[in-house]
Amino acid sequence: MTHDADWVLDDGAATAAASDVGEGAGPSVHLVLVRQLPGSPLVVPLAGRAALDLQAEQTTVDSGTVRVLLDSSLVVHAGEDIAPQVVDALQHMAVPPLFRSSPWLRRCRALVLHDGRAVLGGVCIGYRTGRGLWVDHAEVTDE
Repeated sequence: MTHDADWVLDDGAATAAASDVGEGAGPSVHLVLVRQLPGSPLVVPLAGRAALDLQAEQTTVDSGTVRVLLDSSLVVHAGEDIAPQVVDALQHMAVPPLFRSSPWLRRCRALVLHDGRAVLGGVCIGYRTGRGLWVDHAEVTDE
């Protein structure tokens, strides 16, 4: 992360932000943060340890898995620290098949982190334990 990054939420604010969704709040998106396992299509939720296949077509998701995924989630609002274009790009990501079978997850998007970050539309978005979500608005080039 460079000096151009803005911290959007700290760890303590994630729950408050997730509950602060309402009309008039502006564009927002509900994200579930997961870590990509190296060399595998599986991911691990930030609040969990069990590997999951987001592409699995299931008719139900067990309550324990839903709980861990929701514990790994937050809501990102367009505003001072994050451009509306970033929220728009996040909103246009597909809802993973695994999430579609749960009424609690069917509107969530998965932000899949590789080494703590993801690149979306030329913007680097990441998460650091103890600090929270950050967005680096500097132009990003693939490494």
